[in-house]
Amino acid sequence: MNEKSKQKTETDEINVFKEIFIKGQIYKDVYSKKDLWQELADLFKGKFKIKQTISKDINSLELEIQYKNHKLLLTETDTKPLKFEIELSLNQKFEFNISWEDSVERILKLFGQQDIKTGDKEFDKKYLIQSNNPDLTSKFLNSGQLKQTILKHNIYLLNLEYSEKNESYKLMTVKDRNTKNKEIIIELINFEFRIIDFFINNKIILS
Repeated sequence: MNEKSKQKTETDEINVFKEIFIKGQIYKDVYSKKDLWQELADLFKGKFKIKQTISKDINSLELEIQYKNHKLLLTETDTKPLKFEIELSLNQKFEFNISWEDSVERILKLFGQQDIKTGDKEFDKKYLIQSNNPDLTSKFLNSGQLKQTILKHNIYLLNLEYSEKNESYKLMTVKDRNTKNKEIIIELINFEFRIIDFFINNKIILS
């Protein structure tokens, strides 16, 4: 097998795993969580709204919370998991991806993809870590109990990357389809606040 064919086969295998994961999403009615999300909106003085597709077959919950001049957006739909997003303006290039060591990640590691180690056996076994700045990523994970919170709540993905379209960085945290405990969501919101504090305290944020 030549190198080009080998690369195509490897890519096809990765795409198959991604397709299985996407198609494996289970439909869950998020509308039943509307009262909980309204309580969270009241608690954090946020803006809550429910959206529907044109065909009205898919519901989407959105909660916008302000914290230190930054906007935290929570979303969850009938087919997609709980997600937290923050737009950041940084004064240096800093990107990372922290995700479960699931089947896709294991395949990517076999192909030589970077995997940063934190020295925490439990964390390193569960998560694949990639970054353009390993030292800063380690400092980030070890600040404000962030690493412990990621493990405690079994966070699926924590990703920071630059968007050329918006000319800013987007931080995205993905949880799961089953989070409906108010106290857990409050902890996760405070987790996002601690991330913002990290960027401010380390003076790598513009605003």
